[in-house]
Amino acid sequence: MARASLVLALVGCSAAPPPPVVEHPEAPPVAKDAAVDAPPDAPDPLASAPAYIFRYHTAARSETWTLRYGDGAALLVVEGAQGTQRYRGTATEGASLALDVTTGTAKLALDCKRAKRPLGVKCNDKKARPIDVLDCFHPDFATPMTFGAAPGVEYVVDATCNGFRLVAP
Repeated sequence: MARASLVLALVGCSAAPPPPVVEHPEAPPVAKDAAVDAPPDAPDPLASAPAYIFRYHTAARSETWTLRYGDGAALLVVEGAQGTQRYRGTATEGASLALDVTTGTAKLALDCKRAKRPLGVKCNDKKARPIDVLDCFHPDFATPMTFGAAPGVEYVVDATCNGFRLVAP
C-alpha cells in the first residue's frame, strides 16, 4: 500500500498544472483593411477640362470630334455612324499644340495652331466677329479641322452651306 501511495503521489506531482483561467481574453489586433483606407480613384482630370468641338457634316459622313487637353494629356472622342472612338495620349504645348493620341489600335497625330476665325451661325459669315479656335492639321489634309469652345465649329457641305459655321446651341 505504501507503494501505491508513492505512485499516486508521484503521478500527481508529475502532472502539468491546469492552464490558468482567463476571464477576459484580449482580442487579437484588428488587421487594417487597405481597401477601406485607400483614397478613392482620382477623377479623370480631362473630364473637367474645357471641350473644344469640331463637327464634320456631309451627305456621306457626319462626325463630332470633342477634344479635351491639359497637364500634358489629351483625350479626343470621335462620335459617328460607326460608333464612338476614344483616343488618349499626349498634348505638347509650344508654338502649336501637338497631339499624339491612340485608341490602342489606331494612332492619330494633329498639329493645332491657335487662330481667330470670323464665325457665325451663317455659313462662311465674313461679317461675324472673330473667335478663338484651334485649327488642327492632319498630315494628309490641307484644310484644318477647326475646333471651337462648346458648342463648337461645324464644317458643312450641303445645299445651303459649303464651309464653316458655329454649331447652333
